[in-house]
Amino acid sequence: MHTIKLWNKHHIYCRKIILSVFIFFPAFAFSQRNVLENDMKYSRKPYHFGIHLGVGISDFKIKQNELFASSDSILSIKSKYGVGFEIGAVMSYHINRFVEVRSVPSFAFFDKNLTYNFGDLTTRSKTISQVYFDLPVEMKFKTEPLKDIKFYILAGVKYSYDIGGSFKARKREDMPKQSAHDFGVDYGVGMEIHFPLFIFCPEFKVFNSVLNIHKQDDIPYSKYMKGLYNRSFTFSINFEG
Repeated sequence: MHTIKLWNKHHIYCRKIILSVFIFFPAFAFSQRNVLENDMKYSRKPYHFGIHLGVGISDFKIKQNELFASSDSILSIKSKYGVGFEIGAVMSYHINRFVEVRSVPSFAFFDKNLTYNFGDLTTRSKTISQVYFDLPVEMKFKTEPLKDIKFYILAGVKYSYDIGGSFKARKREDMPKQSAHDFGVDYGVGMEIHFPLFIFCPEFKVFNSVLNIHKQDDIPYSKYMKGLYNRSFTFSINFEG
């Protein structure tokens, strides 16, 4: 009787295993179907579009001037990371199935903080709200597919215009002044996860400005700085198709 129970149990397990193989074998056999279909679709047209959503952190790289080094009225100027988000569109031009030229015009919203430690032991902070319109041009290099996933790296340049410079809070006399124009380099990594109707792309990207956005002024919050450079780290998701 015990032998019969063992056989029945073993038979049930075998049936489950065989059923699982029949269920999942088509998924493994056709696991690259979505990638192949998208490659064929993109080979018939030179471009595609998408939606860009991102969150990130951003701060300033600060350069002090000679006045800061010789003054005893200020001890330090530090930048703290601020959290922000981005929303925009993706426009990609296909060179081949491994290389794309793309642009992601978007609006980026960040609050950054400058903290000043003065010689009289007082500490004061300035919150700078930035709203940038970003226009990057990037090269995207993709790998061969691994099932329905392609990995990629990207690098490029980005021009930004600070719409937030017109805000009333930014125009106060005690606020450090900044140029509306910025330019820098960005680079990152990501993956394409291919689905039947769209491509889901999680992505990490770093931006470093090469343009000094600081405007020299005689107020204590500006006169000790020689340069301010934007930098950011962003995680984004793109829905492309």
